[in-house]
Amino acid sequence: MGKEKIRWGLLGAGVIIDRWIKGAMQVEDMEIAAVASRTAESARHMAEKYGIPEVMSYGELLGRDDIDAVYVPVPHTAHKDLTIRALEAGKNVLVEKPAAVTAADFEEMAACAKKNGKFLMEAVWTRFFPLAGKLEEVLKEGAIGDLRLMQSSFSFRSTPEAAPRLFDPARAGGALLDVGVYDLHFADMVFGRQPDAITGMASMDTDSLHLKVDEQNSFIARYENGALAVMTSAVRTTMPDTAWLFGTEGSIEIPVFWKPQKMHLVTDTRDEWIEAPVSQKIEGIEDEGYQYEIRHVNDCIRSGLTQSPVMTWEKTGNVLTLCDQLRARWGLRYPFE
Repeated sequence: MGKEKIRWGLLGAGVIIDRWIKGAMQVEDMEIAAVASRTAESARHMAEKYGIPEVMSYGELLGRDDIDAVYVPVPHTAHKDLTIRALEAGKNVLVEKPAAVTAADFEEMAACAKKNGKFLMEAVWTRFFPLAGKLEEVLKEGAIGDLRLMQSSFSFRSTPEAAPRLFDPARAGGALLDVGVYDLHFADMVFGRQPDAITGMASMDTDSLHLKVDEQNSFIARYENGALAVMTSAVRTTMPDTAWLFGTEGSIEIPVFWKPQKMHLVTDTRDEWIEAPVSQKIEGIEDEGYQYEIRHVNDCIRSGLTQSPVMTWEKTGNVLTLCDQLRARWGLRYPFE
């Protein structure tokens, strides 16, 4: 592609697109060429708001030869089919988390990317923040000794009126697939491997809404050296989105760990905040940190890769396998399974 800008198409126009585009605006070597949505009205609104040149259907966008990559931010249950359509059409794909509802579904997606020689990555943006790199350095240098326990939560209280998708079994609603995957990916980041075992409990049909999805859950992963990751996610209970890492020689606190910008390191000899704020270049447009994963995808595409060396297909498959195991333990099956 030389130095020409990578041209992106958006296969969706929901709320997250607003946030994602603010990150894309920070990236110089790309442009958003078109937006598609299930409803033309929402696509037109997004196009007008951000000056996207064209509005079209999914089929029309995927038929364009001049679009290099697509972003798929639609509900979980539509990820597999839309991603496979895009890969078969010769497009590189960044698909929102969770990449699929099950590990088996993602295997099909990865096989399709391999067959077509196209790039595919799950949009776990947490892994690309500058602070994630600083955290890795601190852990590798042994600042807190051997990591023994991670504790994290990504939990909030919502309603079916505010976010109907979260509470709909037919759309793979519930806390685990929406926000619990962040806990699992963060655990993978800090431990660097799949746990030996995972267990947990979920609350379903236990509050006034009588929901058939996991309103809240807690789960524990155990690693080969006895280290533990204790994790919670919820869509009906508010908790601080903080991660704590406890080692043999100290601890680290990471506020809002899923989009981290600072961490508190405490040992016998150190007590300091390490910061890595998200860079901004456009006055009045604040990016939360999406620019980093977008730049990474652009770099991978320019290098001719089919998968990211950071957010690998194996890591996506590992996390979805853990989700499969937890849902099986909880008896949580979606109507389409």
